[in-house]
Amino acid sequence: MATPTIDLACPEKQFLVCCSRTRLDAATTDEIRAALAQPLDWDLLISAAAEHGVAPLLLRHLSQISTIVVSPEHFKRLKEHVRMASLRSLVLAAELIRVLDALFAAGVEAFPYKGPILAVQAYGDVALREFEDVDIVLRQRDIAAADRVLSELGYSREFPPIFSPNGTSSLIPGEYNYRDRDRRLMVELHTEHTLRHFPSRPDIDELAARLAYVCLSGHDVRTFSPEDTLVFLCVHGAKDFWQRFIWVADVAQFAASHPRIDWDRAYAFADAVRARRILHLGLALADRLFQISMPDEVRSRVHADARAGSIASRMMRCLLARNHVPLSARATFAYRRQMALGTLEGIRYATRLATAPAADDWQSMRLPCPLAPLYSALRPLRLLRKYGASRQGTARNPQT
Repeated sequence: MATPTIDLACPEKQFLVCCSRTRLDAATTDEIRAALAQPLDWDLLISAAAEHGVAPLLLRHLSQISTIVVSPEHFKRLKEHVRMASLRSLVLAAELIRVLDALFAAGVEAFPYKGPILAVQAYGDVALREFEDVDIVLRQRDIAAADRVLSELGYSREFPPIFSPNGTSSLIPGEYNYRDRDRRLMVELHTEHTLRHFPSRPDIDELAARLAYVCLSGHDVRTFSPEDTLVFLCVHGAKDFWQRFIWVADVAQFAASHPRIDWDRAYAFADAVRARRILHLGLALADRLFQISMPDEVRSRVHADARAGSIASRMMRCLLARNHVPLSARATFAYRRQMALGTLEGIRYATRLATAPAADDWQSMRLPCPLAPLYSALRPLRLLRKYGASRQGTARNPQT
């Protein structure tokens, strides 16, 4: 992937990296105080904190260290954003429990991840990690039953009829998206077929055999094991080009919160889904930005993956740049190709993602059911039109 032309790292972004963690050591605290002694663009800083999902952490550390350097207007703006985000997080956490209870009553085995589950696992507080929806993994065979449950709970489908959950179509969407528009809530269902950013399809039965429990608002909720979750987090960050600090912070915070993680098991799962390079990239980014603790053997593996290290350097420069420049279609394909080990496997992975329809494809053009297979042929054309052939930088759209 060609190195993008970007601005030098801006102090506001570097300041946010210091604040994008739950605990500050003495060195980081000194670095924050030194940054606060210099002029900062607070409009940019607060906007970037919201964009990168780290506003609650920024507010927490500013409140503990110093609020004197922040104007009352900026501090009020930050507090209001965090207040609204915290309220939404609490509502979504309660809604997740409600949905899981309804799915369980219908005999559907469901496994939540990210969202409120991750907030508790990695940050210890639902209000410290912003999220906009709840994500639930289940088996493809249970989608029809889950669809009925969500309909009874007041949710409506946000995918077209060609992706029927009742088995009348062989087409599978990027995710099964449901909305309760009155309450502005969103639930995304994922299956072994929709988790397409894994280079190889994960086995839900194997994941279900090694679950862990998380206490969410007094409820014991089953989710993936720490080792599996770590790989999921790296796949999610790689899917969206690591374009937000919070996705790197998730990996760092999760590793810090699980010091007894079984790294052999994490690598076993990563290898089973052919995501070792993706795991290395996530760990490399987390280590460079947050200096995470890893066993020497794991650190040696990460450092030995020169391609992952090279990509991590470019992603880090893009994250810390003042301005983002979108990736070209060519650079996007090259990035995807390098996420898999081996040239042929990388080409297959990148080609699959370039032709597998996502939500943006059917939203941009509604085809009748008999012509639905054409979405796979039209998707590369839409991506070329969207990204162009030669632009460089960091892509912004998570639906690609």
